Amino acid sequence: MHPLMIVQQIDESHWLRGFIVKWVRALAARVDRLDVIALEWNPATELPGNVTVQSMGKERGANHLQELRAFHKAITRVIRDVDVIFSHMTPRYVWVAAPYALRRRKPQILWYTHRQVGWELRLALALSARVVTAAPDSFPLPDPKVTAIGHGIDARLFCPADSPTEPDTPEVVMVARLSPIKHHLTLIEAAARLRDQYGMADIRFVAVGDEPAHHPGHRARLEAEVARRGLADRFEFTGSVPQEYVPAIYRQTTVALNLSPPGSFDKAVLEAMLCAKPVVAAARAFGDLFGPHAGELLIDGPEDAAGLAERLAALLRAAPERRAQIGADLYGAAYRAHSLEALADRLVSVFEEVSKRRA
Repeated sequence: MHPLMIVQQIDESHWLRGFIVKWVRALAARVDRLDVIALEWNPATELPGNVTVQSMGKERGANHLQELRAFHKAITRVIRDVDVIFSHMTPRYVWVAAPYALRRRKPQILWYTHRQVGWELRLALALSARVVTAAPDSFPLPDPKVTAIGHGIDARLFCPADSPTEPDTPEVVMVARLSPIKHHLTLIEAAARLRDQYGMADIRFVAVGDEPAHHPGHRARLEAEVARRGLADRFEFTGSVPQEYVPAIYRQTTVALNLSPPGSFDKAVLEAMLCAKPVVAAARAFGDLFGPHAGELLIDGPEDAAGLAERLAALLRAAPERRAQIGADLYGAAYRAHSLEALADRLVSVFEEVSKRRA
């Protein structure tokens, strides 16, 4: 099997897309050869010997026209020899590659997990032999081409502690960029309710994540709301944290939290689960994965501050052994469905299936 993978970035140090390098390594271990075309590439990235990377030149300051020319040169070099074309998270790559794929009869596969729907996604869906996504609810358009294969989390990085511990002061951690869609205001409201209605003032809240450029000032607004509520000594905004440090944050906390809206299958939930921690979530799509604990961990939506306060109060008042049992159950469910090893196996099976259909 010889796939071509088209990605935005090959740079293991990148805070958001560094995981793509792990996907490349996992796939390379399962195929004969893997060609990669990347919008941006850090040549210092260590990759297996059967992987070849060509860059569109963003790391060199290329403009859009130069990137398109570089893409044309790169795909022209490899298109004859590859079996399938696999584009990661960028529908545009599918239709830009389409003239080459159609001419050479190479099937295209798109990975996409997002709520956003536009003409680019609809066109990519039409041009793809298959769309793969993390979970049934993580692709926004119903279509028989869509297959859920898991999220592909590195379970060697995100894993339980050898000796599980909890902080002396109860702690709630939320790992998410500081954007309105992540609903940090709901957490702040729930924290006030925990203090005022449940008499639980001695809780530490940690928000891990940076402020994206398209939402300037949102962190300042959140900090102002925390101060207005009299919670400044209870909240910490850490800013961006390198991915390799996030597992330790989860392992050392009491409860994790995710308030991504319905239609989102945020991998931050899975990362907390793989660290064997209870995690409260707003997206009902996690119900099946939470299994018998869904009633304890799901709230009615990302603005359900009352439900969030109720769930957190119950979890934080539970015995440590109870939280440990929930965490252990969540770890098993997440590993079976969403580990990187499981995803790579399923992805190669999809490659082989669509390749045979075009043979």
